[in-house]
Amino acid sequence: MFRVVHGDITRFKAEAIVNAANKYLEHGGGVAYAIAKAASGDVSEYIRISKEEMRKQIGRDWIEHGEVVVTPPLNLAKNGVKYVIHTVGPYCGGKWDEDKRKKLELAILGALKKADELGVRSIAFPAISAGIYGCPLEEVVKTFKLVVNEFLKSAKNVTDVYLVLYSERDYEVALKVLERDEL
Repeated sequence: MFRVVHGDITRFKAEAIVNAANKYLEHGGGVAYAIAKAASGDVSEYIRISKEEMRKQIGRDWIEHGEVVVTPPLNLAKNGVKYVIHTVGPYCGGKWDEDKRKKLELAILGALKKADELGVRSIAFPAISAGIYGCPLEEVVKTFKLVVNEFLKSAKNVTDVYLVLYSERDYEVALKVLERDEL
């Protein structure tokens, strides 16, 4: 099941939460900063942990679209979070095209596949690339719906996927997009 919810992803109860990271996992702003702060209390320490895990899991100091890095939840475990899955979406700067859609699809799908591999049943995403990266929220929501619904047809473990939107305005926009899409 795919559901859009209004809330704070750092307080959301899911087995995995996804971080919309930059390719170097530096967590300097937006949801990445909020997740790092909530997980560790010390953003610099969480950046260190993230980079260490990236080198172990990927073998280099950056990730590409579709690649993911998994880090421990630390303080987020109190919400039932078992994993933080970092993925990188496209930078749009207000412009949207097929290349950006494909990169976003890769980012979403990479996180979903990793969650399924880890045996996760529930996973919460922020609106990857819709914040600081400037992708149109409407397009991000449409892309999420398509990718998630297709993925759930063959998922072995993941059953519940949430798109968690912090602002009331974004939540309302997302609901309207989904309603229009249903017609």
